[in-house]
Amino acid sequence: MSLLLPQEIGATVRAVRPLDIHGDRYVDVTLTTDEEPDQARTGRVPASECPADLTPGEKVRVRFVMGVMVGVKR
Repeated sequence: MSLLLPQEIGATVRAVRPLDIHGDRYVDVTLTTDEEPDQARTGRVPASECPADLTPGEKVRVRFVMGVMVGVKR
């Protein structure tokens, strides 16, 4: 699977860790995609681009641009 082109793919959340960097809120999200369920990926997205009550085990849609996770939605 190539993540270089902008795309949105299905995934399952494995871990969620909110954090604050110099007053800005982010969320570190670890997930496995539907295409590669045995390979975990971790990305940091702005809290505004991720549901506030995201929990492990949830099915989500993840947006990638140039291979970088930029948003998570239900």
